[in-house]
Amino acid sequence: MPETGRYALQGVQLRAGVELWAARTGARLLIEDDRSSPQHAIEVHARLLARGCAFVLGPYGGDCTRAVVRAAGGAAVWNHGAAVDDVQRLPGVVSVCSPASRYLVALARAVVALGAGARVVVVTARGPFGRLAREGLEREARSLGVSIAASFSFADGPERIAAIAADAVLACGPFKRELELLRALRLRAPQTVLGGVSPGLSAFPARLGQDPEGMIAVAQWHPGRGADPRLGPPSSEVVREARARGVELDYVGAQAYAAALIAAHCLELAPDDPRAAARMLRTKTFYGAFELDPATGIQQGHRLCVVRWRGGRRELLLADAA
Repeated sequence: MPETGRYALQGVQLRAGVELWAARTGARLLIEDDRSSPQHAIEVHARLLARGCAFVLGPYGGDCTRAVVRAAGGAAVWNHGAAVDDVQRLPGVVSVCSPASRYLVALARAVVALGAGARVVVVTARGPFGRLAREGLEREARSLGVSIAASFSFADGPERIAAIAADAVLACGPFKRELELLRALRLRAPQTVLGGVSPGLSAFPARLGQDPEGMIAVAQWHPGRGADPRLGPPSSEVVREARARGVELDYVGAQAYAAALIAAHCLELAPDDPRAAARMLRTKTFYGAFELDPATGIQQGHRLCVVRWRGGRRELLLADAA
């Protein structure tokens, strides 16, 4: 997991999630820092497999996961932190999270539900994650009842983005870049609905340095959704156990916990070929449904939700957004 480097913020939640799973199951954890680096992730993944771990979770991020899969030589990669569609399609990957191509679709659906207006501006990072998220919305914008007034990258200044005077600005990119953009747009376009990925994290208000009231975020999990799990504990127990440890769990920690539940279950079902068990598995954890597309390997059972900051808390706005 990324205990240092650009994914270190997410690494705090990842550690909390897997430690909660281990405490409940009695599993022994071996945790190594991949430094948010694809090359280090390759080395750590191979080293943990060589040590005889029953399974290895991660890494986090599309770049690191893509590199590990390509170097893993067919070994199973239990993916909790790479939503990028092309990574989920790679052989050997078992993903628990919904793909990136659904992210902006979910946010646009929330904008419509809020009655905020139909004109949206999209700001995405360069690279596969942002491109896939933008293309997903472009395909479905008409059916959702929204129009894309303009598309920008994070290299474009916030003043250019604010000048469009759209009803909503929807961002999809790295935490730091989203943070800088949303902070600037709150000052330049105070009446505009602002949404992204980063506001879904529990650490967002402290990092933003201001009240995020009204901001929306796509999230892979919210405890209020109520998944009625067939595998593992319900959300209420997970949240209670996390808070007993002083942790406000968000979707990043939840999906790591869920990936451990799925990996362990598949090993029980088929010790010699857990990936085959995963391909056939249809189940539900507190995190949501699990079902892989038999043709592509993409996670198709899980559904995204959208949260909104109200009164210092992330309230569930849409429980099944995409």
